[in-house]
Amino acid sequence: MSTIFDDDIRSGPDRYISEPGVAKRLPEYLREYRNPLIITGRKSESAFLRYTKFSDFPAPVLHYDGSATLQNAHDLAREADGADAIVAIGAGKLSDTVKNVAEEIGCHLIIIPTLAATCSAYSALSVNYDGEHRYVESHLHEHNSDLVLVDTGLISTGPIEYLVGGIGDTLAKWYESDPVFARTNALRAFDRLSQRSAALIRDILLEHSESALHSVHAGQTSESLRLVIDTIIGLGGTVGGFGGTRARASGAHAIHDALTLLPGSSHTVHGAKVAYGIIIQLLAQDDAAEALTLLPFYRSIGLPHTFAAMHLEPTHKALATVATFAASPQAAFGLAVPEITPEQIVKAMEQAETL
Repeated sequence: MSTIFDDDIRSGPDRYISEPGVAKRLPEYLREYRNPLIITGRKSESAFLRYTKFSDFPAPVLHYDGSATLQNAHDLAREADGADAIVAIGAGKLSDTVKNVAEEIGCHLIIIPTLAATCSAYSALSVNYDGEHRYVESHLHEHNSDLVLVDTGLISTGPIEYLVGGIGDTLAKWYESDPVFARTNALRAFDRLSQRSAALIRDILLEHSESALHSVHAGQTSESLRLVIDTIIGLGGTVGGFGGTRARASGAHAIHDALTLLPGSSHTVHGAKVAYGIIIQLLAQDDAAEALTLLPFYRSIGLPHTFAAMHLEPTHKALATVATFAASPQAAFGLAVPEITPEQIVKAMEQAETL
């Protein structure tokens, strides 16, 4: 494996096609491969077949176990040995797992997201967890995917809480990267592109998210919905792709990763925990004014800013657990707030409860 540098530029997949109905054309895209294989989850399988009205998949199928663990990826890689292309049909954990599989066996990769919950389908990063759903590591792959097929019609059939979470996760691109770039002495050309992308993401989501969610409730695939989905999956991936480690994650994701240590946190989707982390990061930065400006938007679409909204109890032990991990060298909070301490994070979480 070659060395991965902090400022590697990962502009995205070789091809990104966003078009209602494009998932139904999967057989066309598989014709160039000799031995393609599909990896999916049980829920994603049902959603895909129901939407496309395929009687069966156009290639052999393996199922992942939903864990996003390296062990499951290794197991799937043994079964997938010999495939020259793998199609990942599912959400973020499925995409991350299959990126690990494709790297291990050295094959082409096609991704069809069934949810717009993260930028996983676009990025070259896999977030890996243990068997208890606790965060373990983020691994940057040497290669990105060959093709991403984004079908607004398919994605709009998914549970709406994942789209809401995707909005929260992607909004963090601006808030996590901005303080890091602000302390960078010389912004390179691609740093500036990453910074502009993050600002554009923020503006699009704040303006169009509510309308996009109304479209889903109405069973429509509006331009606002398509814009928000491409922002989450595509533009979201460009921030870390162009900005490198400075733009991939800081305070908000450190809080998310720490929250995974709490029993019961798995009931809250990834992006909702990240959205909570945005508020905590802002408070730790002594920017309560910006946190307050976000609250009406959070309320309008259903993002949490308290433990109760995530169905968690803000006990002293829970706050200490989250704060200790988030302030540790293993986490990235220090990129946003240098020399952050657990005490500062506890204070921010307590303040968030009273906003």
